[in-house]
Amino acid sequence: MMKVGLISSLHLNHGGMSLHTRPGDPMPMQTFVPVGLLSLKASADTAGVPADINVVEVNRLLVDGTIPNTDALYDDIAASVLAAGDSLVGLMTDADSLSHTVLIGQAVKRRSPDTLVCLGGPAVTPISAEFLERFPWADFIVRGEGELTFSELLSTLHAGGDPADVRGVTYRRKGESVVNSDRPLVKDMADLPWPAYYAFDMTTDANLYLDVGRGCPFKCSFCATAPFWERRFRMRPIDDIVRQMEYVRDAFGRTSVNFSHDIFTCDRNWTHRFCDEMIARDVGVTWGCSTRTDVIDAELLQKMGAAGCEEIYYGIESGSPKMQRWIKKNLDLEQCLKVVKATKAAGVRPVAGFIVGYPTETRETLNDTLTRFFQFLQEGEGRSQLFTLVPLHQSPMFRQYEKTLNRPAEYYDAPVTESRMAQIQQYRREHKDLFCTDYRFASPDINEALIDAAEELSGHVVVLASLWPQLLAHYDSPLAWFERWVAWIERYNDQHSPGTRYRHQCEPRDLLVFAQEEIARLGIEDSPVAALVRYEMMRLDAANLPAPGPRPAASTVGPESALRPGDFLGAEFPYDLQELLRGETVRAASDGGAYVVTRKSAADKIETIQLGRAARTFLERADGRRTARELIAEAFPESTAERDPQRTLDHGLGLIRSLAGMGLLLECPAGAKALESPPGAKALDGPAPTRTPARPAPANGTGTPPRPGPQALDAPVRVPRKKAEAR
Repeated sequence: MMKVGLISSLHLNHGGMSLHTRPGDPMPMQTFVPVGLLSLKASADTAGVPADINVVEVNRLLVDGTIPNTDALYDDIAASVLAAGDSLVGLMTDADSLSHTVLIGQAVKRRSPDTLVCLGGPAVTPISAEFLERFPWADFIVRGEGELTFSELLSTLHAGGDPADVRGVTYRRKGESVVNSDRPLVKDMADLPWPAYYAFDMTTDANLYLDVGRGCPFKCSFCATAPFWERRFRMRPIDDIVRQMEYVRDAFGRTSVNFSHDIFTCDRNWTHRFCDEMIARDVGVTWGCSTRTDVIDAELLQKMGAAGCEEIYYGIESGSPKMQRWIKKNLDLEQCLKVVKATKAAGVRPVAGFIVGYPTETRETLNDTLTRFFQFLQEGEGRSQLFTLVPLHQSPMFRQYEKTLNRPAEYYDAPVTESRMAQIQQYRREHKDLFCTDYRFASPDINEALIDAAEELSGHVVVLASLWPQLLAHYDSPLAWFERWVAWIERYNDQHSPGTRYRHQCEPRDLLVFAQEEIARLGIEDSPVAALVRYEMMRLDAANLPAPGPRPAASTVGPESALRPGDFLGAEFPYDLQELLRGETVRAASDGGAYVVTRKSAADKIETIQLGRAARTFLERADGRRTARELIAEAFPESTAERDPQRTLDHGLGLIRSLAGMGLLLECPAGAKALESPPGAKALDGPAPTRTPARPAPANGTGTPPRPGPQALDAPVRVPRKKAEAR
């Protein structure tokens, strides 16, 4: 029996990267259930192939530190995934990490020269012959849809047969690459077995993408999906999908999944039937999917929401009608906006994706896309993404513009050590045609720095989603803001990060420092947008606060308890912060100002709380010496206390206990030393424009409920914040 190891590709978690990440730092990777590899194993097992197949998810080994990030990284990966006597190792490939896969493959061959190395996936399918010619350590490439091809290849090798008879395989014979005839796609996906979930630790938090269908019938010129699947659209049977969801729920406790299909609602009647089945069986598993805005409607959205759909990704691709026609996407952008609104109305999160950097991009088309990006960011409540165009071998556009690939992309790469990165960069220079996704097309009609600066920008913009409607109103266009930003970040990085590969990339704090300078330039220091920038800076600063320790029960706080402030940041704002964050017409805060504090919750999230006058007094005057009774006397007018002293004491004590329950006030142990400088209640004037190596505030906001009804002046109100979740 053959022994076979299947290895996942590296998937970087871009949200875990920053300009402070250094070569050799721990690797922030995305962990996922390798459904594609598990499908290969299931197909081979079902067919009775005499092979013992082991599936390894490398990203998990990197995240948990099993494999350290050293000069020996790729050798350590090879050592971790190779089992004694392995006959063949299969490497999954994708465009973003192909160069890393090359180094893993080399390490496998060095460690075990007799082990055959096979690659598969969309990154190597269109370049299979060239790849084998350049990299002699690779023995086979499984092209296209892999289940049947891989099973037949294993059976052939086990029997000592000739791989020339296996359709869909590229192999080497006498030093020359041989490309066998293509294998037809599977006609009925019901013929494919379920992925071998039994061969993977499904109880982890790894993302699960169910293989519910394949293919796309559309003709977008920048995309490789339709050519890879020969423009054929296929779905698994509805009952098959639902039973898989029930299975992962019952066997592994999975109550949320994603569907790995580009256009889930391509057949609207099929989608209606699927939703009907989900509702009738009360599956209890939420799901997310992707689709186009022109193959969905409000009626279907309502049913999808009722059937457990939580999120839909819409590939809008360009905000320019001219570019929509040029890339053959042909979406009606106003209709796209209506669909996003209808998605929200159905209780489903909409995520809109846009692309810049097309070879024919102009200032006009870029401005149109930026305008729509910010519009959809607001309408989608902080859920919009901006990407740069990635050259893909099988896309129609690639053949026409391949020769214009003229500069390396500025997207974040895994922070391998300097020596390993030098090796990767050398491969990318020597084999630009193979590693084309690491480069960008020339855009001769526009300053290419504008494209480079968009590489990693949207994740930071989304974190600050509430800021843009207020700030962009002071510019002639989003492009006018963006051009000023790009020139600023170039100068800033040249000064603070000289020699960086990411000259146009940033941190959220950089955007706020730039906004502060722009606010001064525009003369709007007393405007609502200035207050928003100050608030967002305070949230970033709150990420540096210590994690809260155990809190005593608030009920233990009595009138004679000495109190001190907890760890938080506080500032007064001239506007009602809740109205600012909701984008409403703002009014001056009651009583001359709104006092706002930010603190870190036990779940390591940043919470924002708007406090009234009495609560502010408690926080500002608590010093470890004053008792609750004394603080109450200082917070309420004498006339109020004289009229009903017991009611005033009870009311004040209730408020103090509420603040203690949130960790904003802490009870001092008897005999504890008073504080010379309380840590909380500090007004913030904004830091100097220098980077601090602090983790940005979490993008998912406070997690607090919608704004409550009218409150007493002295009652704390948690400020709801639009979620900024990126897909």
